Amino acid sequence: MPLTPAQLDRLRQCFLFQALPPEALPALTQDLTAESCPPGEVIYSPARFRKAMGVVLEGRLSVLKGQGLLLKVLGPGQCFGAAALFCPAEDYVTTIQAKTAATLVFLPDHWLVALFEAHPQAAVAYITFLSQRVRFLNRKIDRFTAPSVRETVLGHLLAVSRDGVAVVEGGYSGMARALNIGRASLYRALDSLEEEGRIRREGRRVLILEEPISESEEGD
Repeated sequence: MPLTPAQLDRLRQCFLFQALPPEALPALTQDLTAESCPPGEVIYSPARFRKAMGVVLEGRLSVLKGQGLLLKVLGPGQCFGAAALFCPAEDYVTTIQAKTAATLVFLPDHWLVALFEAHPQAAVAYITFLSQRVRFLNRKIDRFTAPSVRETVLGHLLAVSRDGVAVVEGGYSGMARALNIGRASLYRALDSLEEEGRIRREGRRVLILEEPISESEEGD
């Protein structure tokens, strides 16, 4: 069955469709169907994935690396698999697992090619998205190759952040274990970054600040 109006509204939140006229989406998605998955189901893994970009319509997904290190949580309107679509690699770089019961729609590579041909602005949005990812990953590499604990901590926060906010899902003890550093070293690094104005902690939420904040800007 075609996607419901509510599911189409969620799909419109995906970056690919934001520049498209609203009336275009129902016709484009006639051949697409929503898929449900229970909590805990592995959707993509390094050994098993599709040549398709997945979009979350309902629920939340965990993006995991290595031995269960949580990188981020995806919610409605967010996607995964974009970088693997037109790549000949035979493995996937992360594990995508349902954190809650979720509903997804998959956009196969051939469907996206047809979308790009019909709506070039969607192709521009896709290229822009990948360009931003390349820039982000270059910054991440710079942070992780830095020798200090402080820069490693900042690099991890940047890696798991969304819109400038990193959520420490497993708590600071879990973060210390994931980065293989002591808790005291972690807290010293966080204190140093906060004193410098690079971050601001709000419980388990950490705001990543592009520039140190001045006293006059605090409290805005």
